[in-house]
Amino acid sequence: MLNGSASCLVNCSSRGTGVVRHGTGGRQFMRVVPLSLLICGWAAMAGGAAAEEPDFEFFEKKIRPVLAAHCYECHSADARKLGGGLRLDHREGVLQGGESGPAVIPGQPDRSLLVKALRYDDLIQMPPQGKLPPHVIADVETWVRQGAPDPRKGSPPPAGASWEDVFRTRRDWWSLKPVRLPTIPTPRDAGWSVDPIDRFVLAQLEEHGLTPAADAEPETLARRLSLVLIGLPPSPEQVAAFVAEWTAAPRPADVRSGTAGARCPETAVARYVDALLASPHFGERWARHWMDVVRFTETHGNEWNYEVHHAWRYRDYLIRAFNEDVPFDQLIREHVAGDLLPRPRWNAVEQCNESVIGTAFFRFGEVNHDDCIGLRSIGYDIADNQIDTLTKAFQALTVACARCHHHKLDPIAMEDYYALLGVLRSSRMVSHCLDGPDANAPALARLRALKRELRPKLASRWRQDVLEFPRYMQAAHSRQLKLPDAEQLAHGLNAERLDQWVAVLRNEKLPLEDALFAWRTLTTAASAAPESFSAEWQKLADTLLREHHQRTEFHATHFTTWADFRRGTPPGWDLGGQGLREAAGGSGDFVLELEGQRMVRTLLPAGCFTHRLSDKLNGTLRSPVLPAGKQHIAFRVLGECSSAVRLVSNNCQLNYKNYRALTSGDWQWISFSPPEDREHLRTYAELMTKFDNPKFPDQLSALGGDTANYRIPWDKAAEDPRSYFGITQVVLYDGAEAPRPELAHLLPLWEAPPPRSFAEAVERYAAVTLAALDAWETERATDADVCWLNAFLHKALLSNDLSQAPDAAELLGEYRRCEAQLTLPRIVPGVADAGPGIEQPVFQRGDWERPGPPVPRRFLAALAPACEPFSEEGSGRRELAECLANPANPLTARVMVNRIWHHLFGTGLVRTVDDFGRMGELPSHPELLDYLAARFVEEGWSIKRLIRTVVLTRTFQLSHQPSGRAREVDPLNRLLQHYPARRMEAEAIRDALLVVSGRLDDRLYGLSIHPFRDQEYADRRLFPGPLDGAGRRSIYIKNNLMEAPRFLGVFNVPGGKVTQGRRDLTSVPAQALALLNDPFVVQQAGEWASRLAARHDDEVAHRLTTMFHTALGRRPQTDELARFERVMWQLAEFHQVAAAEILSSRDVWKDLAHSLLIMQEFLEIP
Repeated sequence: MLNGSASCLVNCSSRGTGVVRHGTGGRQFMRVVPLSLLICGWAAMAGGAAAEEPDFEFFEKKIRPVLAAHCYECHSADARKLGGGLRLDHREGVLQGGESGPAVIPGQPDRSLLVKALRYDDLIQMPPQGKLPPHVIADVETWVRQGAPDPRKGSPPPAGASWEDVFRTRRDWWSLKPVRLPTIPTPRDAGWSVDPIDRFVLAQLEEHGLTPAADAEPETLARRLSLVLIGLPPSPEQVAAFVAEWTAAPRPADVRSGTAGARCPETAVARYVDALLASPHFGERWARHWMDVVRFTETHGNEWNYEVHHAWRYRDYLIRAFNEDVPFDQLIREHVAGDLLPRPRWNAVEQCNESVIGTAFFRFGEVNHDDCIGLRSIGYDIADNQIDTLTKAFQALTVACARCHHHKLDPIAMEDYYALLGVLRSSRMVSHCLDGPDANAPALARLRALKRELRPKLASRWRQDVLEFPRYMQAAHSRQLKLPDAEQLAHGLNAERLDQWVAVLRNEKLPLEDALFAWRTLTTAASAAPESFSAEWQKLADTLLREHHQRTEFHATHFTTWADFRRGTPPGWDLGGQGLREAAGGSGDFVLELEGQRMVRTLLPAGCFTHRLSDKLNGTLRSPVLPAGKQHIAFRVLGECSSAVRLVSNNCQLNYKNYRALTSGDWQWISFSPPEDREHLRTYAELMTKFDNPKFPDQLSALGGDTANYRIPWDKAAEDPRSYFGITQVVLYDGAEAPRPELAHLLPLWEAPPPRSFAEAVERYAAVTLAALDAWETERATDADVCWLNAFLHKALLSNDLSQAPDAAELLGEYRRCEAQLTLPRIVPGVADAGPGIEQPVFQRGDWERPGPPVPRRFLAALAPACEPFSEEGSGRRELAECLANPANPLTARVMVNRIWHHLFGTGLVRTVDDFGRMGELPSHPELLDYLAARFVEEGWSIKRLIRTVVLTRTFQLSHQPSGRAREVDPLNRLLQHYPARRMEAEAIRDALLVVSGRLDDRLYGLSIHPFRDQEYADRRLFPGPLDGAGRRSIYIKNNLMEAPRFLGVFNVPGGKVTQGRRDLTSVPAQALALLNDPFVVQQAGEWASRLAARHDDEVAHRLTTMFHTALGRRPQTDELARFERVMWQLAEFHQVAAAEILSSRDVWKDLAHSLLIMQEFLEIP
């Protein structure tokens, strides 16, 4: 029941609205319209087309798999002996039945023989091996009760027919025939339009005795065009300018009669359309459409919902591509093989490789992160999703249905599926660096020059230190042993440096391979007689030399070097990222500290390092497929800050097995045990820095790395870009022990005759160090020299403080300033070739444990004439891209044209936009579809040009009001007697609210914004963002596979797991409730009200008229204006606002604004 004065406010607009009121303080929220009326109106608004469609999805998900698994063996065309004359592999067979009669009576499960047999409550009990689970039987009952909707149309081939015969029959399907440019029809009312598209439409209408609706009013057309083309409502000024040009022009009849001047409505529309096509928001609108097709998402779902790193760059790539009208055939090539194009598309403004970004298309969707070595199906499920998306997106074919058997309706064999699987399994999931070879080039050149200048200054300072080594070593020794001369020897020495030498002597864990191990060991012998000291030295030398030879023999006997980066980049290894553009280098390079008082972090041996110049530069290093044989693989590596080393098997990116974070700047051997069938699983090794690491942040803290930021938002965890790794060797082995540290750097100390005294021993230390330092300064250092010098540098026994080397400090300061200016590498997920291609075995019934004969990589046999043979080298993605982009391919242009038509009219010429096979629908205007497809290719695959052509037709510009006969003859409006008005998509609704409220931030591009959530769920990576998404358009709100943004989800935003070129259109109470109660909607009404209340309007009528123009793009009708004025006065009374204060009352105008924002008209594309 309505409260008090609100009872008279039920209908304030003849076009269907409700007024809502929001009290303050303890006052209750009040709905002015009874909720039941609003919900009923909402249900009517969404249109009836979707409700009349059979629910094929339930059949596909619940029924077809059961029939295939349990019934087809005896009741299909593939059965060796047809059981009871019953075929269950097509609709007609189910309805016709076999020897016992119809298997199913639609709507009557209790009378259907199939249901009785499954229940085991009749003489016939199926399947004979055992009764199916209750929930499966319940699904079949539900399906029959729904009317047994079954998309398996057409006459299937007779049982026992060969696949060749079946293929030949199915190959004759309409969509697989070549595109032919049809003759443009001449309708009876030829004067209605000369446009070819209009003539195709009108000819069909006339065949059915229909005439087109009237032309739309200019205000309606302005709003329609803006919403369809850029997804935003036009401003009142844009509408007014368009209407002024339209109404000042001669009418179409004058143009046709030749009496028109240069200006006409067609010109006004063309100019308006061109402005919209040129808008940067065009790309945002059409990128979002395509993101539905490629199942764009920014997380992988499943239990821990890992990030798809840098997915937003693909979104921005699409926006740029649609804005620049990149030809669609080029987009195909970039999506499938953008990394392989001989001439990639270079963005001169952004200075990046655009083409390679397209390959991110393969990386979206749900990804399981369990052990995919133990659960092999995980990797194949990922590839299955990729094949499904690839073939639906570009060919509108359900090729994934051929994973376990030949397709039941289309000419797609299992061999087709596994040929494509071979292409994907010959590729790798990788990260690509978008930056060109000149990225940061001047800064990096300067950094190299500064290091060259620093080297001699550092060497000079360190030489002074080395010359003092004997004094410090003698003094430290005396202090440690508390000898009488300790104080005398320490006189004149730096106390802090001396303490550091003493600390070495007190380190009981100093390893054998440390350069100072001998000095510490022989401290006790130093006070002995000279001949005794010499003997002790020789004894230790013999021990260490023996250990050196044993280790050398142990390594040579037990380990096989698979990759040695000390000698350059091994064959077959791929390097990526800005940090590895210099590839492997020789001994003696050094890494500078980039903050603090220390100058040098470490000296580098020969090897591959990402941080030679800066640890802001990323890197990836990938091996060939691991060879069979050895049980273990070990990597000699260093690295920190969420860099990692791992083995990748079967292209699983999120597996925890054989995956380790790098957590130390010291060298270590990390070992893994690859799977025995590593060649079949295409197992390879990979090292990567933080932003290339798909498990950053380490969600479960299971990789042995950073635990401080593992459950915070990625953008927060990524605020520090620094990360690095280095590698020198990779070995294979069978034993239980990894390689031991080498001792070669100690040989200069031990191979010479033994010193006669402790004083002579420390002099030898100085001499060996000076020799290593001289070699380092002149860039002749060996790995042994580097190892020796690092032993002193890391213990602060060589000067490494800015205060100790003023001349070096100035250069280091400049180095740090220059390094701080480096731009961060730009990274995107994608794919790359994995070496020579493989021939994938066909898995019998889709079971990877039952491999059959291999098939060569190729395209679909039904479309093979449009293709060149695939090369034996590489994955075949380059050839696949050309097959898809070939103008002779009968599907590619048809499918894309139909997608564009779908977004312009709300329904495609083929309603099943993702299925042009027999399970899909036939085109409503087949000749028009071919005309548009042929023209699309002829005009350079230009999406903008095609859109312009279509929206300038009279068909697009019709009124949305159907005639009575049209409702009767064509209730779904497939013949396009009128323009199909429809509810806006979820994003357009939200964006329109932001536009009207004045909160829209129309900036393009950038990191996604977390959607608003009431609560954070860090373990599922569900983090809350601002209520209004910082005012950004919905395309910039983060797509989280585990949970869609709440408001968008209510209005059917796709989930992101599979291709969904045609969105669901539901009409449920939750949508009405969201418009009434969602805090975002309420907030936007308040934002708009605040702007209105701050205006200096002189009268209510003027403000209300402005509101109608802003929200609906038109003036209010007289009765609407009167009703809204009455509502305003009653709201003023409710909010206790005096008459003189009404125009400045936020509460009053918030309720009025909200009432406009939930109108059916506001939510429609008219």
